[in-house]
Amino acid sequence: MSSLLKILNRLEENIEKGKNIEFRVPAIWNSFGYKGLNETEGIITVNPYEFYSECIKKTIIPHYDKDKDYSKPLSKLVPTRRWKGYIGGDWIKRANVYGMQIRTTSAYDHDASGELELNNKYGLKDTGTFLKTIALLPHLKRMGIDAIYLLPISKNSMRYKKGEMGSPYAVKNFFELDPTLKDPMLGDDITIDEEFKALVEACHILGIRIMIDIIPRTSARDSDLIFEHPEWFYWVKIDELDTYAPPYVEGINAGDKPSIENLPKVYVSENVKKHIKKFCSAPNVIDPEKWNSIKEKCLKDSSLDFFELIQEEYGITTAPAFSDCINDPQPPWTDVTFLRLYLDNPEESSKYVDEDQPPYILFDIIKSNLFKGKQKNTELWERIADIIPSYQRKYGIDGARIDMGHALPKELEEMILKNPREFDEDFCFIAEVLDNKGDVSAREAGYNMIIGTAWAAEPRFYKGDFNKLLEEMENLKAPIFAAAETPDTPRAASRLGGKKFSKFVAVMNAFLPNGVPFITSGFEILEKQPMNLGLDAKEENRYLLDKNDPLYGKLAFFDRYALHWENAENTEVMRILEDVSKLRAEYINYITDSSNYVKCKLPYDNILSVAYKVREGILLVLGNMDFEDSIKVNKKELEEALGLDIASINSIYRDFKFVNNTEEDIVLKYGEVAIFVVK
Repeated sequence: MSSLLKILNRLEENIEKGKNIEFRVPAIWNSFGYKGLNETEGIITVNPYEFYSECIKKTIIPHYDKDKDYSKPLSKLVPTRRWKGYIGGDWIKRANVYGMQIRTTSAYDHDASGELELNNKYGLKDTGTFLKTIALLPHLKRMGIDAIYLLPISKNSMRYKKGEMGSPYAVKNFFELDPTLKDPMLGDDITIDEEFKALVEACHILGIRIMIDIIPRTSARDSDLIFEHPEWFYWVKIDELDTYAPPYVEGINAGDKPSIENLPKVYVSENVKKHIKKFCSAPNVIDPEKWNSIKEKCLKDSSLDFFELIQEEYGITTAPAFSDCINDPQPPWTDVTFLRLYLDNPEESSKYVDEDQPPYILFDIIKSNLFKGKQKNTELWERIADIIPSYQRKYGIDGARIDMGHALPKELEEMILKNPREFDEDFCFIAEVLDNKGDVSAREAGYNMIIGTAWAAEPRFYKGDFNKLLEEMENLKAPIFAAAETPDTPRAASRLGGKKFSKFVAVMNAFLPNGVPFITSGFEILEKQPMNLGLDAKEENRYLLDKNDPLYGKLAFFDRYALHWENAENTEVMRILEDVSKLRAEYINYITDSSNYVKCKLPYDNILSVAYKVREGILLVLGNMDFEDSIKVNKKELEEALGLDIASINSIYRDFKFVNNTEEDIVLKYGEVAIFVVK
């Protein structure tokens, strides 16, 4: 039986159990006409078992074909449109992507306790689960979403955790799902694997692809892999942790990458020499007999923590990771460590250290794409290269983003990209490349797209960066995310222009050349609080909520956090996304074919203009980046910019409503994006 149908049956069996539960959900989640007990201020009270079962029955099952196996990748179920130069996974170029962290996006204070609990007064979860995420799919589908990018869903570590929940990037086990994503409504006999499989099936039934995030270079400090292979990690004496930090290197600029030229300066540094001395061998190398004893104890008694025993009996621990940039002011990443991809030191570095030097972490070691050893950790490489295929075999995922893929040895990166496409030739890969100039090399490596720089350029529209971005995007060889925010950056709604800026990019990003529209969950309801402070953010960015808000100061990457779904007055952007996604779908064949792009540079710094040849003439998208004043564009200026005589200008999208307008002069209101067909 399909996992989704199994879960539907379980929910229906327990409807009676939920009759006396006052379970609150945001009204926005109710896109299928559920009759709740009452509705106040954007919140409805529901019987949770009935609510989720009705969602599945009313919005997903009508599209279900019993002859199809929806646990397979969507490419095996639905024919993919291909074009000249298409490589497997290029469907992403035509996609509308929604990025979410499941434990956050489908979280809510269901029992009105004022806290987000893992076990609320009804014995249910306030934090997000795979089951609750299924109820959000109709909401996403309505906005034109056809691909979901999930932040890491693997089992993460709670040791050395940052915040209440720990980072999803501190992966304890690559091959197991995060147990907090399991929903207690379904009981213990329905496994978490079945719950995620049901989510994937539901997505595939609705024509939505699922992509995951993998982190092949680092792991949690107490990774489950240590129990099998402690020698795959870097170890440091516990009494050295107080002074453990990336060593400062004299004579090198802050932010410089390690290179063959600056390596002598690195290793002659006294700070580096002191840093290297903090490291020691793995426990099974220091004392094999003691290590075997620890393993035997843990195998006999599952309540024992092997990592605690290592620290207690050896006085050592795994070494925290840090940036590969020299003299980077970032402190160590205390919740993660690097995996030991080579069993010896890099050839270029080995001449600077003693032969008996235990394995250590340093800038060159981290940059293993440039500094390679002779002894590949072959078994570890094979394990890493099987992470994605394991999710394909179990769940039928459709794509993945590779975290820090550029810092891996080229041969390992090739393995990671090759294996999934043997299972699904249309598997999509997103490269964590934050520079648009990395488009060619990423494409040559086999990636379908890169993250790019839109998230940094768009909020700096007032400096002319959005116009510069558009010029860069015209000639990219790999598409980038068209987005003013990502899970790592400040929110669009918190930037200059606020709501006006958010509305502006909600329209414009659907039409940028070589752009893949990307929505970080919460963008559609003008969420201001960032999920993380990783890029372009400052510490004060985490304090944007009202001090009385129970989520004040919290970050979704580390804490229990829920989006402010009940803010019904902030749904205007959501409605814009719905309308614009329909227009993008109508013209998608033209927008995604670079031969249709028409340069249209108007003599206004505050006007962003995008144009494509379409069947009716020219599709023209004009955006006013002045959020205070209107700007008038006349017909003659348009003719000069487009290089043609204009017979008519027909408005198809104005003031966020579909109207018809044939005025020769176009007046763009402050922050307005208008769309026309020019004949």
